[in-house]
Amino acid sequence: MSRRADRSLFVRLLKLAMWVSLAAALVQLLVALFRWRMSGLPAQLLLTCVCVFLGAMFMYVQLRARHRAGPGFALLLMFGTAAVVASQISFLALVWAEWERTMTFTWRLWWVTMVLSVVITHLVMLQAASARRGGPVELITAVMAVWTGLMVLWLGLRGDMLADISPAYLWVLVFPAALTAVGSVYLMVRRVLGVARPGSISKGAAVTGVLMSHLAVAVVAFFVGRAGAEHAQPAVLVSSAGGDVARQLGKAAYSVQSGVAEYLGDTRIVSRAPFITAAQIEAFEPRLQPGDILLERRNWYLSNPFLPGFWPHAALYVGRLEDLKRLGIADHPAVQKHLADYLRAAPDGRAKTVIEAVSEGVLLNSLTHSMQADYVAVLRPRVGQRQVATAIVRAFANLGKPYDFNFDFEDTAKLVCSQVVYLSYADVLGFPLQRVLGRKTMPSNEIARKYANEAGKADRQLDLVLFLDAVPSRGVAVESTAAEFRKSVQRPRELVETP
Repeated sequence: MSRRADRSLFVRLLKLAMWVSLAAALVQLLVALFRWRMSGLPAQLLLTCVCVFLGAMFMYVQLRARHRAGPGFALLLMFGTAAVVASQISFLALVWAEWERTMTFTWRLWWVTMVLSVVITHLVMLQAASARRGGPVELITAVMAVWTGLMVLWLGLRGDMLADISPAYLWVLVFPAALTAVGSVYLMVRRVLGVARPGSISKGAAVTGVLMSHLAVAVVAFFVGRAGAEHAQPAVLVSSAGGDVARQLGKAAYSVQSGVAEYLGDTRIVSRAPFITAAQIEAFEPRLQPGDILLERRNWYLSNPFLPGFWPHAALYVGRLEDLKRLGIADHPAVQKHLADYLRAAPDGRAKTVIEAVSEGVLLNSLTHSMQADYVAVLRPRVGQRQVATAIVRAFANLGKPYDFNFDFEDTAKLVCSQVVYLSYADVLGFPLQRVLGRKTMPSNEIARKYANEAGKADRQLDLVLFLDAVPSRGVAVESTAAEFRKSVQRPRELVETP
């Protein structure tokens, strides 16, 4: 069999792999929509299908370009093929390996090889779309693509990949990324329009024309609709319409962001029972007091690598009705407003004694439901009963608010889990805010870090009540020491478990 025949057969196999894996991924997503969550084997299969589809697509694009590449370009394609293979292997290892140890190296290997795969494949597509070599648009787009790739690649080499990213860095990343996108679209459209034969038009050009015409019609319809509805002056019309477009784009982006975040937060790769049992929680509950802060972690959730620090979730223990009466707040309007829900048993049949923010919003939960995790710590603020009462009232006042997938502490209409704790003790505990991706926030891990930094000092603001540490090799969680809890702040945040 000739080399050309071998290549043709491999190309057909790649196309088959692309379509089969894409179809399988879509079927699994449809099934997940009906179930509304995915974990264990189905999640692993979905990630595998996505991995195979992207890998086959990258290899297909590179292989189709290989036959007309020069010596220098062929060398680039060789590195591209190696990067695709390495990224596929490392990603599948992350998805399927039942680790007995931390595999931070594998995460970084996947990140680096994935970025290289995307950048090289992008350069191949640009070369294929270029009608001539060495043009200014081709050169600028290629340079910007490489620059963007290097900026993203650097994140994978940092000690903590996504922590403390400065706004300046984001601008330096976003500007070349935008130029790359604009230049790429321009080159693709120019190439599609340039291959049309006289008296006909290619399928690609036809699709592009239809999309562009629909976009133009939509824009014109929007402005005409605004003019007819408000009879605005042209200058005011343009200004207000631009604001509406920006708001609509923001809403659309937030909707996508919240959907992805909710899916990641509900998706668990490895399905197993939590290490902490309901019996353990019931045995430890008498040691808790209203106002205690709960820190929790569940391994193997896809959201863990994207949340800063080892401790991704925080909640507030508010106690039972007799505790609220003892604190003198049972008749407070904020409590009375939610009293019926508070007194109603949780789905597991136990009392609702915890207020927390989850993807469904700020709500009441039972202690056994909230704490049944793999790791749990209980911290007690060193404040008086009056401050505790005020904190609990504030938490009740925030019940019903939606979850904030922007993680923006300056927005109190929507809340994240750590923000419930932050607002409850806003005037008595010094929780420092961080600026992450341009927003002021406080990851739950910073609550644990505050305790670790202040431990042993006379003016410390938090005491450790309880630390249940997982022992993955035995499949249990056991009570551990304050010293081990302080070390937990530095543990890796990825999906992996430390024996």
